[in-house]
Amino acid sequence: MAGGPSLASSGAILVLAIFAALFYTVELPRAKVVLGFGRQQRSTVVTNADDFHTIPDTVHCEDLHYHEPSHLIFTACEGVESTRYAWFPALGHLHDPNVGLKAQGSIEVIDPNTMKAKKLKFTNFNGPFVTHGIDVIDDPDKPKGKAVYIFAVNHLPNPAYADDANEPKARSIIEVFYYDIGSDSVEHVRSVWHPLITTPNDIVAVSPTSFFVTNDHFYREGIRREIETLFFGAKWSNTIYVEFTELVDGSFRDSDVEVKASVALDGVHNNNGLGHGRTPSEILIVSCASGRLHIGDIMSPRNDNESPKIAIRQSVEFDSTLDNPSWFRDPYANSTYDASGLVVPGLTRAVDLAKNQHSPRGTDGAMVWKATPSRDKTAGKEETWAKQLLFEDDSTRIRTASAAVLAAIDPAKENGERKAWLFVTGFISTNVVAVKVAL
Repeated sequence: MAGGPSLASSGAILVLAIFAALFYTVELPRAKVVLGFGRQQRSTVVTNADDFHTIPDTVHCEDLHYHEPSHLIFTACEGVESTRYAWFPALGHLHDPNVGLKAQGSIEVIDPNTMKAKKLKFTNFNGPFVTHGIDVIDDPDKPKGKAVYIFAVNHLPNPAYADDANEPKARSIIEVFYYDIGSDSVEHVRSVWHPLITTPNDIVAVSPTSFFVTNDHFYREGIRREIETLFFGAKWSNTIYVEFTELVDGSFRDSDVEVKASVALDGVHNNNGLGHGRTPSEILIVSCASGRLHIGDIMSPRNDNESPKIAIRQSVEFDSTLDNPSWFRDPYANSTYDASGLVVPGLTRAVDLAKNQHSPRGTDGAMVWKATPSRDKTAGKEETWAKQLLFEDDSTRIRTASAAVLAAIDPAKENGERKAWLFVTGFISTNVVAVKVAL
């Protein structure tokens, strides 16, 4: 962890707490809104029973990706409720690595037409698999919609910790899979590890052999991690660019063989969810706990010795914590109306998460926002965004919201009205839900 802050003593923690208090004299009004102080949990009214679906067999699926060419939604699911409460480094749950070693998470595809999920069989892979963020990109050597690469975070326990308590408890890696659309199985390509991948959260794949991945925290657990989350000035997390060789003998598990990595972005608080933007060079990065979505540009390297960097172009603020963002492309856009925009989920009362996250019976509400860019752009000025709350729930239908995607409905099926299915999942939700929304 060279280059990061060192707060070994309780005195240093106290000093940081004082600085945080001073910082919040400026940020406090916004922090109260983002964290949900005083906010009541509410639920969007759905009057027609056919406009809401609970997707069976989708337990603790943290991330969703809508693959437009195949009209399928991809996700990675834990499958067993108890796993996440005993071993999930992304929440600081590190007390039972044996649970992590036994975890058998899955890759699943959801069909918006049937509202059913299909768990894919693994080829050349038998876990352990502790699921988190994913990404899906088309195989560039085939027509779009025929085959995809799936990148998935896997939070493995660190075997070195058993012999040395100074070692990190987790040694998270990235799994790369290949999937022929329509198949019942997904093939494991390789596992990717590098010392710069420390607290991985989400992924944006650039090619079959390269990706960006966020490290959402510098500190992995304890009071320092909590301070890092809540102190908006703790800009210690980063986003890493990784390149690797697709097939390497002996690299099936946990290997840094033929892996290169570098820091693509730092100086951002609580780097968390990542998403593809409107163009191949646009990338979406979320500062989760401070409720900011950053729109960035992937900057091509100037020479062969450099790696791509990310430059933040604009930040958009929302009134809640935020998680995995997505860009909705309106396939029915016309000259008079285009519903394309950002879709970002969050927590109604993030202030309650610290006490609720260890309990399967906790009640953590969900919020999903949509932000549409103005069509009237002035040269040299930042885009303006019209924000709306698309959906919320008090934890009765879904607990937490960490990913949300829109799948447009043909207006001809809705009497000419512009509608879509909104799919929502949460990092401790027992199911994915789908609700019909107006665009």
